Amino acid sequence: MSEAKAHLATALHAAADLLTEREHSPEACEDVLALVESGNKILQAGTEKHQDVRLQEFAMQMVVPLGAPIIEDGDYFEAFNASPYSGKDNALRPTSVRYRRVGAEVHGEVVLGIALEGAPGRAHGGATAALFDDLMGATQRVTGLSGYTRSLEVSYLGPMPTDQMVSYRAYLSEQSQDTFTIEAVATHDSQPLAKARGVFTLMDADKFVSA
Repeated sequence: MSEAKAHLATALHAAADLLTEREHSPEACEDVLALVESGNKILQAGTEKHQDVRLQEFAMQMVVPLGAPIIEDGDYFEAFNASPYSGKDNALRPTSVRYRRVGAEVHGEVVLGIALEGAPGRAHGGATAALFDDLMGATQRVTGLSGYTRSLEVSYLGPMPTDQMVSYRAYLSEQSQDTFTIEAVATHDSQPLAKARGVFTLMDADKFVSA
């Protein structure tokens, strides 16, 4: 992963938060718009990464049998670089995401920025659900299983704060011949705020990146 690209993604994410949380004059918006449009022309000149290239990068970061690094107990890691909910290369990601293997579980420390809020001060429910899905995808790195989301059920137990660190925990709870289930919980100040249950269609590693 290019550090320059990660820094750019961080700056773009910060711009989204600032655009949401502050009032700006029309003149300020026009000035920034000109800079963004100029920057987009520079980015447009980059080499396009076609889907087969993106699939290969995904496989090398997410699918252990295809070359993704094995996550050792205690290691911090990302789901994959381009992930919209944890990847450092993606400006859509939350303000801060850290995943760590703890035994057979994955623990997360997440700060959702103000651009992802629903009601003021509270994370949008869709952002919370998407974060759970990303966390469960990261958990596949620990289990060695590969699968696509078949269903995701989220129960909201309390307001999810923005701009504050929320702890997540996910683990494999069931496995059958063609599916597996991951459960997760999010807490803040030791209080459970949401829990989720995801069922995944188990897939052969090769089919996982070609389907």
